[in-house]
Amino acid sequence: MRRLVEYGAYRALALLVPLLPRRALVWFGHRLGALYYLLSARDRRVGMENLRRVFPGRDDHRRILRRSLKLQAVALLDALWASRISADRAARLVDADMRQVADVRGRIAAGGRGAVVATAHFGSWEMLNLSSRAFGFPPTTFIARPVRNALIDRHLRRQRERGGNHLVYRAEALGGCMAALRRGEVASSVIDISVLPDEGGIFVDFLGTPACTSAVLPLLAVRRSRLLYFLVCRPIDGGRRYRLEGEEIPLSEGADAEIEVPRLTRELTAALERAVRAHPEAWMWGYKRWKWRPSEMPGAYPSYSSWLTKHL
Repeated sequence: MRRLVEYGAYRALALLVPLLPRRALVWFGHRLGALYYLLSARDRRVGMENLRRVFPGRDDHRRILRRSLKLQAVALLDALWASRISADRAARLVDADMRQVADVRGRIAAGGRGAVVATAHFGSWEMLNLSSRAFGFPPTTFIARPVRNALIDRHLRRQRERGGNHLVYRAEALGGCMAALRRGEVASSVIDISVLPDEGGIFVDFLGTPACTSAVLPLLAVRRSRLLYFLVCRPIDGGRRYRLEGEEIPLSEGADAEIEVPRLTRELTAALERAVRAHPEAWMWGYKRWKWRPSEMPGAYPSYSSWLTKHL
C-alpha cells in the first residue's frame, strides 16, 4: 500500500511538473528544498557536519546547505519536467562553449572508441543527460541506482531514456558500458558515491579526507577508450539555467593499469573537488560521502562513518 501511495504521488507530480514554466518550476523546487531542510533532521545533521569539516573557517554553513537543498530539488524536478521537452530545448537551457563541444564531438568520432564521462551530484545531472544528444554527442550509457519503489523506477527509467540514452544498473554496468564503448558511444556515471572496496572502490583524497571511490570509469577508459572527461551542469540564476563545465583527464600512454587507474581516479576526484570549492552550493552535502573509513581512526572521519574491517 505504501508503494502504491508513493507511486500515485509521483505520477501526480509527473503530470503536473512538465506543465510548469521554467520560473515556476524553479520557484516550486526552492520551496520544496526549503521545506526539506526544515523537516529532514538527519540530512541537515549530515550536511552540517560535512560542511564544518570541509570549510571549518566559514560561518555560512546553514546558508550553503539550504541553497544546496533548493538546487537539488530543482535538479530532481528536472527529471520530470524534461520528460515533455525536446533535447534541443534542453540544450537552450544549458550554456556551453560550442567550440569546445565541437572539438570533443570530433575527437570521439575520429577515435571510434567512444569516450568515458564522469559526472557528479553537482547541479543537474538530469539536464546533462538530456542535453548531451542535442549537442551532438553519441548515445550515452549511464550507470545508475534503481529507485527502491519498482513502479516509480520503471516509469522514471523510461523518461530518462527518452532522448536515446540508456541506463544500466550495477549488476550489468560493466558489460553495458563496455558494449557502448565498442559501438563508439559514451559511458558515464557519477563519481561521488560511496563504493565498498570489494565492489571496486579505492580510497582517494576528497575535500581533505580520503573517500572510498569507484574506479570503474578509469578502468573503462584504460581498457576500452583513450578519452576521459569530467563534466557537470552547474546551476546559474538559481537553477533557471545551467552551464556545461568540465575538463579532459589525459591518459598516460603505455602506463600500467594498476598505476594508471588509481591516478585517474584521483584526477577525477580532484576535478570535482575544484568545482565544489568554487561553487559549494551546487553539491549534495546531505549525502554520507565519507561513510567508510579504512581503519579505526574515528577522529579523522565524520561521526556517521564506519570502519571497513570486513570489506578490506
